[in-house]
Amino acid sequence: MQTGSSRLNEQQLRHDEEAVIDRGRTTNTVGIRYEKEELEGHRTLYVGARMPLVRQSHRHHRRHSQKHRKGEREKDSAPTEQGYHCSPSQRVQFILRTKEDERHVPHHLFSELDEICVKEGQDAEWKETARWLKFEEDVEDGGERWSKPYVGTLSLHSLSELRSCISSGTVLLDICANSIEEIADMILAQQEQSTEFDEHARAKVREVLLRKHHHQNEKTNNLLPAVCSLADVSKRQSDLLHFMKKIPTGAEASNVLVGELDFLHQPIVAFVRLSPAVLLSGMTEVPIPTRFLFVLLGPEGKAHQYHEIGRSMATIMTDEVFRDVAYEAENGADLVAGIDEFLDQVTVLPPGEWDPSIRIEPPKNVPSQEKRKMPGALDDSASHSTLEKHSGPELQRTGRLFGGLTLDVKQKAPWFWSDFRDGLSLQCLASFLFLYCACMSPVITFGGLLGEATNGHISAMESLLGASMAGVVYSLFAGQPLTILGSTGPVLVFEKILYKFCKEYTLSYLSLRACIGLWTAFLCIVLVATDASCLVCYVTRFTEEAFASLICIIFIYEALEKLSHLRDTYPVHMHSKLDFEFQGPACGRDGPYTPDVFFWCCILFFATFALSSFLKKFKTSRYFPTGVRSTVSDFAVFLTIVIMVLLDFMVGIPSPKLHVPHTFKFIPMPVLYGVFLYMGVSSLSGIQFFDRLKLFWMPAKHQPDFIYLRHVPLRKVHFFTVIQLICLVLLWTIKVSRAAIIFPMMVLALVFVRKAMDFCFSKRELSFLDDLMPERKKKLDDARNEAGEEEEVRLAGSSGLDISLGL
Repeated sequence: MQTGSSRLNEQQLRHDEEAVIDRGRTTNTVGIRYEKEELEGHRTLYVGARMPLVRQSHRHHRRHSQKHRKGEREKDSAPTEQGYHCSPSQRVQFILRTKEDERHVPHHLFSELDEICVKEGQDAEWKETARWLKFEEDVEDGGERWSKPYVGTLSLHSLSELRSCISSGTVLLDICANSIEEIADMILAQQEQSTEFDEHARAKVREVLLRKHHHQNEKTNNLLPAVCSLADVSKRQSDLLHFMKKIPTGAEASNVLVGELDFLHQPIVAFVRLSPAVLLSGMTEVPIPTRFLFVLLGPEGKAHQYHEIGRSMATIMTDEVFRDVAYEAENGADLVAGIDEFLDQVTVLPPGEWDPSIRIEPPKNVPSQEKRKMPGALDDSASHSTLEKHSGPELQRTGRLFGGLTLDVKQKAPWFWSDFRDGLSLQCLASFLFLYCACMSPVITFGGLLGEATNGHISAMESLLGASMAGVVYSLFAGQPLTILGSTGPVLVFEKILYKFCKEYTLSYLSLRACIGLWTAFLCIVLVATDASCLVCYVTRFTEEAFASLICIIFIYEALEKLSHLRDTYPVHMHSKLDFEFQGPACGRDGPYTPDVFFWCCILFFATFALSSFLKKFKTSRYFPTGVRSTVSDFAVFLTIVIMVLLDFMVGIPSPKLHVPHTFKFIPMPVLYGVFLYMGVSSLSGIQFFDRLKLFWMPAKHQPDFIYLRHVPLRKVHFFTVIQLICLVLLWTIKVSRAAIIFPMMVLALVFVRKAMDFCFSKRELSFLDDLMPERKKKLDDARNEAGEEEEVRLAGSSGLDISLGL
C-alpha cells in the first residue's frame, strides 16, 4: 500500500492558474448563478488565481493536522496490537471518533461513473454512463435519457473485487492538485516500472486519462446537425438546471473512471482524495468541485466486470457511513475497514428467487444511519422495550398560574412581527390564495350541512361570519397564525346531537348554544390557567383511533342516509302511463312532468365521490409536472365542487340546492353529500384499527408485513382490536340513543379504558400496538435538547469503546 501524503515529492505539486480551488468551503461554488451558455461550456469556465503563499501555509497546516490526527489514532489504537481484535463496525466507529478539522468535514457527494474503451485505430472518449445523487440513475441503452432513480443492487463478487482493488491498489490521500494532468502524473508516479508497463505504456495511459469527457447533457455529433434542434438543446439545459436544484448546497463530486485498454496487461487502480476539492475542467457533469477520484483501467475483455466494480465504488460513496470514513481515512486500511463495515450491513438475495433486472423504487423514508456510527446503539426491537418519552416541554406542568401561557408568549414574542413582515412578499401570494380556498371550502360545505342539521338556525352565512371573526382574532393573538379554522366533522356531529336534544325537550337551540359557548370559553380559561394541557400525554393512538373511526362511520352513514331521504322528496317515477304520440303540455319544458331528480342526485353523489378520490390521488400519477399534480391534489375537493356545479347547471335538472351568498354558485346538496362520503372513506386509510380488523379474515401468509406483527403475537393483536371494537360499538350506541348529549364524555372515558389495558399487555407490546401521542419525532423546539442527549450518548459510547479496547 502506498500513501501519497508520504511519498509524493513537493516538486510534483504544480500550480495551475486556471483552476478553481475550494479550501474546504464549497458553499459559494454551488451558490454561483450560472448562465445557460456557461453551463453548456463550463469546461472553459475558470475562476480563481494563483496563491502560492496561502497554499504553502495551508500545506504546512495540513502536515501538522495530519500528524496530530495520526498521533491520536496511533495512541488510541495501540492496544489493538497487543492481541485485541475489533470488528469492522468498531473500527469504523473508532475512525469516526477522530476530531474533525475544517478540511475533513464530510459533504454531500455527487458520484459520476464514466467509462472508456480504447482499441487500436479507434478514437474513444470518456462517456458518462451513470450518476448518483442519492440513488442510482443510468443512461438508458438508447442513450437519449436518464432512467428513473432507483436503489442500486450490487453483486457480492463486485464488492469483494472492489475491496481487493483498494487493498492492493494505489491510495493517495490529501494530495494537492489543480488539474487532471497533475492527478494523472501523481497516479502514474506510483506505478512500478516493468517490461509490461514501460514509458510508452505510461504515456498512453496518461493520454487516456486526459481524454475528453462526454456527458449526457451535451450535444451529440449527429450526422445531420439540423436534427439537433434548438428545442433539444434548450430541453437538455433545462434538465441540467432542474437537476442542479436537487444537489445540496456545498456538495462535492466523486468521479469514478473505469475502462478497458487493449495495450494493458495488468490493471491500474488508484483511489485519490484531493485536499482541497478542485473544480476539474470537463470532468463532472455539473460544475461542482471534485473531492474523490477512483480510477480502474485494465486489459480488454472485462468491461462488464470493470463496470460493476465502478458501480460498487460509486454506490458506497453515497452511503452515509462510508462517505464519512472516506473523509476521515488516514490510509488504505481505513478504507478497507469502511468496505468491510458496509459488507456487514449488506443483505444478500438468493439468485433464483428474484429478478435482478427489476429496479427497486426508492423508499419514501430512509432510516437513519446514526446507529452505525455510535457504539452500543440500540436496535428497533430494543428501543421498544422501554416506554418512550412522548411529552415535550410544552406538555409539562409549570406549577404556576398561567405558567404555560406565559412561556408560550415568551417563545412567540420575538417572532410575532416577523410573521407579518415575511408575509409581505409576492412569493406568499400563492399561499394566501391556497389558504383562502382551503378555509372557505369547508366553511361553505359544513355550513350547508349545519343548516340542514339545525333546520336553518346555523347555516352558511353564520359559518362564514363566525369563521372570519374567529380566524382574525386567532391569527393575531395565537401562536399558530396559519391554523385553518372552521367547522369540522366532530363539530357537525355535536351540533346535530344538540339540536335533536333541544327539539325533544322543547328548548331554545340558539340560547342553549350561546350558553355552551360561554361555558366553553370559561372552561378553556381555567384549563389554560392550570396547565391542564399536560393531560394530553394520556391520549394515545387507542383513544384517537376510536374517536376518528366513529367520525368516519358517522360521515359515511349520514351521507348515505341523506341521499336516501331525497327519495321521499323526489320519488322515483315508476309505471308511468305515457301515450305513444307524446303530445300535450306535459311534454313541454314547463309542463307538469318532472324528470327523475333522485336518479340525477345519485349520479351527482357518486360522481363527486369518485372525482374527489381521483383528483386527490393525482399527485402520485405519472402525468404533468410535480407542481401541477400537487396543486390539483391540494384543491381536489374545491375543483370537484366547481366541476359538479357546472355539470348540474348544464344538465338543468332541478336538484336540491344549497343557497349560499350571491358571490358563490348554488351548490347541489348531493354534491355536498358526496364530499361528505369522500371525507369519511378517505380517512379510513390512515387508521390502523381498520388494518387490524382485516387480519381476522386474512390467512397468515397473506398478511401485510406490519411492524407490530413481527413483535406481538397475533392473538394479542386480535385481543387489542376486539377491545377497541367494543368501545367503538358502545360509542355508536350512545350516539344514536337519547343519551347522545354525553357523547363527548364517553370519548374521554376511553382514556381510562386504555389505562386499564396496562394490566393485559406488556409495555413492549403496547409500544408497537399503541404509539403514544404526540408522534415520536420531537418538535423543532425540542431539537436542541435532543442533539444534546445524542452527544451525551455518543460520549458515553466512546468511553465504553475505550474500555472494551483496554484503553
